Amino acid sequence: MANRHVRILCDSCADLPRSLAEQHQIVCVPLTFSFGKDVFRDQIDMQCDEFYTKLKSDPRHPNTSQITPAEYEPFFREATADGGEAVYIGLSSGLSGSLQNATLVAAGPEFGGRIRVVDSLGASIGYGLMVLRAADLAAAGTPAGEIVTAIESLRDRMCHVFTLDTLEYAHRGGRVSAFSAAASRILDVKPVLHMDMAGKLVAIDRVRGRKKALNRLFGELERLGANPAGQRVGVCHAAAESEALDAAERFKTQYGAAEVVVAEIGPVIGTHTGPGCVSIFFEGPVGRGE
Repeated sequence: MANRHVRILCDSCADLPRSLAEQHQIVCVPLTFSFGKDVFRDQIDMQCDEFYTKLKSDPRHPNTSQITPAEYEPFFREATADGGEAVYIGLSSGLSGSLQNATLVAAGPEFGGRIRVVDSLGASIGYGLMVLRAADLAAAGTPAGEIVTAIESLRDRMCHVFTLDTLEYAHRGGRVSAFSAAASRILDVKPVLHMDMAGKLVAIDRVRGRKKALNRLFGELERLGANPAGQRVGVCHAAAESEALDAAERFKTQYGAAEVVVAEIGPVIGTHTGPGCVSIFFEGPVGRGE
């Protein structure tokens, strides 16, 4: 790890490609998932292609686990080993209890207030974009307190919009009924969702057909009055690379985005979305979904 005053940490649900995290000197703490008794570290022990193949073929639905205090400790200890400060940005508290554990560890006497914990109220690359901004600020020598203020401001403008190709995996995980999943499949209805200001998933529309659902993502961008020109934006997908690349190209050519971060949704989030999820992330002029 580079000798930099403020270290930036996140968890694996930011879905940052490993090369990008290494380039920006970001440390990712892994969540875990399991098929039966077999436990895997998110983004480390199983690649996405293998995971989605197994998800479709294995009759067991995977379980996901939050990061425990004992798992946070070595990462926080290393980040502050030189006496410097660290900013940890975590997966939305509306989706996981991991952030509560991170806050508990950071408040311990060993760290003396040198670790700031930020609730991203987001997930996947929408959360990852906040982490990248924090890394940019840290590299520029910005103090930890100012980084936290900047990221909390960005968080309140960051919009997360996505569509699921199927509700089958949400049903398998106990999040929707068998009737809803079957009706969606029979009628070819695709849900469109976003992340609200409390960091929870909220359905905003249901449309017939995949193409309409993908177009609806950008329809929401326009409804919110967002202007991605000059922004760093994000696209994330679960085994839907071609459609994600199309969305990235649309961000560039139609909306003038300066940079598009394209990544694959990792196993922990993918457990709940299933394959075929496509998400876009961008800064809005007001709070997300307003």
